Amino acid sequence: MKKIKSKLIALIVITIFSFVGCSNVSSNEGGSPSGSNNKIPENGAVTAETFEKIKDSGKMALLQGENKTFSYEWMFLPTDITETKDINLLVNSIDGKAEDVKKECDSKIVYGFSFGESTSLDSKIALSLIFKDKLDCTAADIYQYNGDKLKKVTTATVDNSSGTTFNFSIQERKGDFYIVGSDPKQAAIDEDNNSSSASASSGSSNESKSEKEQASLQYKIEHGINVEQGTAGEGGKDKYLTDPTPAGKPKPFEWNEGGNKVDKSKVAGYVTLSIDCKTLLKPANRKVAIENGKGDMIPNDGIIYKTKKVKFYKNETVFDVLLREVKANKIHMEFSMTPIYNSNYIEGIHNLYEFDGGELSGWMYKVNGWYPNYGCSRYKLKNGDKINWRYTCDLGQDVGCDWMANKK
Repeated sequence: MKKIKSKLIALIVITIFSFVGCSNVSSNEGGSPSGSNNKIPENGAVTAETFEKIKDSGKMALLQGENKTFSYEWMFLPTDITETKDINLLVNSIDGKAEDVKKECDSKIVYGFSFGESTSLDSKIALSLIFKDKLDCTAADIYQYNGDKLKKVTTATVDNSSGTTFNFSIQERKGDFYIVGSDPKQAAIDEDNNSSSASASSGSSNESKSEKEQASLQYKIEHGINVEQGTAGEGGKDKYLTDPTPAGKPKPFEWNEGGNKVDKSKVAGYVTLSIDCKTLLKPANRKVAIENGKGDMIPNDGIIYKTKKVKFYKNETVFDVLLREVKANKIHMEFSMTPIYNSNYIEGIHNLYEFDGGELSGWMYKVNGWYPNYGCSRYKLKNGDKINWRYTCDLGQDVGCDWMANKK
């Protein structure tokens, strides 16, 4: 899968397949906790009988616990349970190597946790860690220390509406884990400001840059992109490798530039939003999804989120509205930020991920009948926009995106 993804990135397909990780947003639609008690016992032991009830109910179940630092909530779907057995769902707060993680990840927001047992779960299960205080971060990654090696295992979504909640999915539970918080938008603004200051003092914006910045700079130079002014380079591509937009279509909106901050003081207008995976109703595509263990994730009508009129605020993008609505409706979503394209990439919605429907499958978005050639974080909304998120199994050709199909 990684090889396939790299190939898609090389084609710059990645910007259109909705740049979305890992981050995870909550759950399944509808349902309520199964059984008479959704509180996890103090010792963390949840019985096989409880999981049997969840499986038989056909509904989502939320199992809740707490420790000295945060409360937590596991979300189980009936399809998550392949074998009914006793499982310890205890989540402990730890200090561990938090200070080392802070230094290695260059973050002040680091919290450690471990599990009551180290055995892996049967599948990826949604987990929310809930802090009473509002933490100074808008994004987060989950890292694992297993032995002396630190590795990133997934990305979490961050909800600061009441305290701070980190949502992600987990399967492997061995070792110590750490939440590493960040604020990508502020970091991007700070980076731009620092670059401008460096340029003014030294006469060159190419000096005093980190190794990662230098690598990115070199890549852009090699591909004919004007890194100083951000003007079109090779083939007319902009500084985020986006081809020129067709005449009459909206140009990309750079959310991290000055004056483009979201203003939630007043509703700016309304748009319609829908999410579907109707392409997976085709027998051949469904067969592939079933082979990948995702047959139960396909709704009978292929509709994950029915067309609905929703509000948006000044300077919000397609991604902002999507994120808010899936969270509000408890629909699972995983996404990741990709700086080279200045946009989020949608990896999975409703537990349907890229490649689940074949090598050319993944999520795409359409606005007013057009599939933009840039990421969803760069499409600024206007009143009356019609947004459709669609799952393709054929690089866009099966959902009406001919220009994407030409990249095959």
